[in-house]
Formats: sequence, C-alpha cells, structure tokens
Amino acid sequence: MDFMKCEWSEACLVTLKVRDYPEEGVTLEDLKPLIHEIRSKAKDMIIRADLAGMGLVGIERFKMIASICQEVVEYTKDDNILRKIEIQGAGFIFRTLYGPISLAIPKYFRDMVQFI
Repeated sequence: MDFMKCEWSEACLVTLKVRDYPEEGVTLEDLKPLIHEIRSKAKDMIIRADLAGMGLVGIERFKMIASICQEVVEYTKDDNILRKIEIQGAGFIFRTLYGPISLAIPKYFRDMVQFI
C-alpha cells in the first residue's frame, strides 16, 4: 500500500498520505493483517493523516480516511492499542471547519484527534 508507511518503535506510527490514498478506498479487512502485526510488535499505535498537497480532490479521500480510522478505533477499542490520531498539514480553513463538524463525531474518537 503506497499511501501508507509504518515506523516501528515502542509505538507504531502509521502515516497515511491523503494525496496518495486510492480512489476506491481501503477496507478494514485490508488493514486487519497490519493491525494484528502491530498488536504483536508494539504497545501502542498512532495513526497520522498527512494532508500535505491534497488539494480539493483530497477532501473526498480524507473523508474515506476518517471513516477507516473510525472503523479501526471500533475494531481496536477492546485492546486499546490505538492511542491517538494525528492530523498533519491541515490548513487554517480545514481546522476552522473541523470545529463545528467535530461535534457530530463521538467524544471518544474526537478526544483522540490532535492537529500537529
């Protein structure tokens, strides 16, 4: 998966590049083998969505990434391996729009999101 990079240390950092995210998206079933590998090798997992260079086309892709992140949160909530979701490269407009939209996101998910 060219849009995704994993960096291993005590925590596994999974970086998702929005501009390279496939148009057809990714399913939780596609990611389950990686999640099982992370569970066996790391104590924590961090998902970072890199919005750099995404442009207007990236908005749809970002919505798909947000959806798959929510599925990963649900899938891993029993073992609590996913610690945070970082959003990198978000501009002022995106951050401004996120405020009101975030009220529709469940609190446990919203608490994981951090802008870096």
